[in-house]
Amino acid sequence: MVVITRLFNKYLNYLWLKSAEQNNRILISRINRANFAKVLDIGCDSGKLIIERVQNIRKPEIYGIDIRSEAVSSSRKLGIRTKKGNAEKGLPFHSNFFDIVSANQIIEHLVNVDRFASEIYRVLKPNGYLILSTENLSSWHNIFALILGWQAFSQHISQIKNIGNPFRLSNWEDIPAYYTHVKIFTPKGLKDLFKTHNFQIIDFFGASYYPFPPPLSSILGKIDPRHSPFIGIKARKPEVPK
Repeated sequence: MVVITRLFNKYLNYLWLKSAEQNNRILISRINRANFAKVLDIGCDSGKLIIERVQNIRKPEIYGIDIRSEAVSSSRKLGIRTKKGNAEKGLPFHSNFFDIVSANQIIEHLVNVDRFASEIYRVLKPNGYLILSTENLSSWHNIFALILGWQAFSQHISQIKNIGNPFRLSNWEDIPAYYTHVKIFTPKGLKDLFKTHNFQIIDFFGASYYPFPPPLSSILGKIDPRHSPFIGIKARKPEVPK
């Protein structure tokens, strides 16, 4: 049983990494071509991914925010104007300032998602847009876990160790407390949250499709995004605020 569990976990990790790569390619494709744009990346980490994502913008002016000092330091070395802060407590930027806000795999770590959504709305310029992705509670692997009476793969109920699910997607003992997933969304829940905060949903997308490997997972994710492990939205702040 131990050997089977290890092999299964190894395959799950492989799927997760490939899914994350697919998700990043989709995020790149959702950013409009432009000569110039002010871009904010929430949870920018080292800054490498946001630089890759804005490749369709000829002269991007990139800002970042991250809770970790090492992320702030490394992203600044790449020319990103990063501030240290907790996005859940507010974004330390002027209102109507950004053309684009990016938030990849961030919202699931937050408790006050209403404050998060309203702050993104505030800092976006009218007609500016948000690109956001997160894990999907209605992904088939999460549904299967819930049917068995297990904790969903995407949600964590302890900051100490992995509990409630005999399998895991990572070595939990090596992960800091801020990594825990607090709120996991379904496609409807994600869209409804941002509609509640006056965003217009332009696009909804999914990345990958468990338990299938690429390239089949990429094809199935486009056909049935509601059950992809990663889901995302492109949402606009109306030109005339509601």
